Amino acid sequence: MHTTTASLPTTALTVSPDWIDLYGHMNSARYVRVFDHMGYKLLDQFGVGERYTAANQCGIYTVDIAVSYRREVLVNDPLELRLRILAADDKRLLCLMELHQTRDGYLAATMEQLSIHVDLKTRRVRTFAEAQAAQLQDYVRAHAAHPLPPKHIPRLTLVRPTAV
Repeated sequence: MHTTTASLPTTALTVSPDWIDLYGHMNSARYVRVFDHMGYKLLDQFGVGERYTAANQCGIYTVDIAVSYRREVLVNDPLELRLRILAADDKRLLCLMELHQTRDGYLAATMEQLSIHVDLKTRRVRTFAEAQAAQLQDYVRAHAAHPLPPKHIPRLTLVRPTAV
């Protein structure tokens, strides 16, 4: 089920028994898989997800991630994944995904994701169409109105470091 709560797209899921590791909680690799798989679905709501890729032969490639594990989740825990666009330019997106355990109401993990827009025919970075870039900027502004999770420390940016 996909919904939009306070203009942040969300999707609900449940921790599957096969996601559990030796320690009885969700395996760290599963967090990344959940963020990746469900993130694709949520990107449809921004016009750059699976439907966009199928129609335009362009897609969003991940180039960097930063995961923060806050609290463990256990088998059958109900979860909600939220996605927000923190920043965008003519060919890049910086998103923050939040994984909340909804029964007890806590933030379990976050993942920042830096992505590039790629033409799948040429396998090269391609700029977004002008209207699409403008729409992504609208989402950036709308999502900026929502506070970041408590104690969140941004680790990725669109700003390129200068050479020393």
